[in-house]
Amino acid sequence: MLAHPTLDRLNAMGLTGMAKAFNELAANAEAEQLSHGEWLALLLDREWSWRYDR
Repeated sequence: MLAHPTLDRLNAMGLTGMAKAFNELAANAEAEQLSHGEWLALLLDREWSWRYDR
């Protein structure tokens, strides 16, 4: 997976919460067991929370 370009694009699009979650999930060995949909749901939840808490 190309993590750096993905993180760069998420940050460029203003999706800071998703970028942070992506970085954390990519470093978590347990996250390898998640489906694509579960990954996406976690990223969206983090972005939603980040914006709401801001």
